[in-house]
Amino acid sequence: MEENEEITYFEKKFENISYEERKFVGRYFDTCTFSKSNLKSCSFEKCRFVNCKFEDCDLSLIKFKNTSFNNIEIINSKAIGVMWFHAGDPFSINFANSRISYSSFFGKNLKKAKFINCNADEVDFSECNLMQADFSETDLRNAVFSNSDLSLANFVNAKNYIIDIRNNKVKKAKFSLPEALSLLYGLDVIIEE
Repeated sequence: MEENEEITYFEKKFENISYEERKFVGRYFDTCTFSKSNLKSCSFEKCRFVNCKFEDCDLSLIKFKNTSFNNIEIINSKAIGVMWFHAGDPFSINFANSRISYSSFFGKNLKKAKFINCNADEVDFSECNLMQADFSETDLRNAVFSNSDLSLANFVNAKNYIIDIRNNKVKKAKFSLPEALSLLYGLDVIIEE
């Protein structure tokens, strides 16, 4: 890929590439697959990703400006320290078996997003629409949920989350024991065994 050339990629497979710290402008990726690739610290400006899959990739610290991600799957990958709130719309992304720690989705519409079996340490989900999102099997240690809509979200077998039910909408969200007891932390109650 030439860095500043406007190009459309359709159904292209990128495998074993290493473009660490490169800048790409005006790229359109439609139904592309990235496999076993290093895109760490890359910058994408005026790019679009539609129906793309990233598998066994390192997307840590990627940056974007005027770039959208529509119907994206990130599987068995690292996307650490990504400020997803800078992404443009449309924005729909799903993660499975990935490490997304130290990232921020602040204010994003993540309705029906999937975060399955991920490590999401210190991820910021403040002000997000997470209605019907699926966090099953995900470790949410020190993740932040503030003024977020978690209605109908699935936290079954998720762990280490702390969700203040007074400043988040949790109507009909699903939780499993014993982790669901953490929902009582913000209520200033005493629980005895």
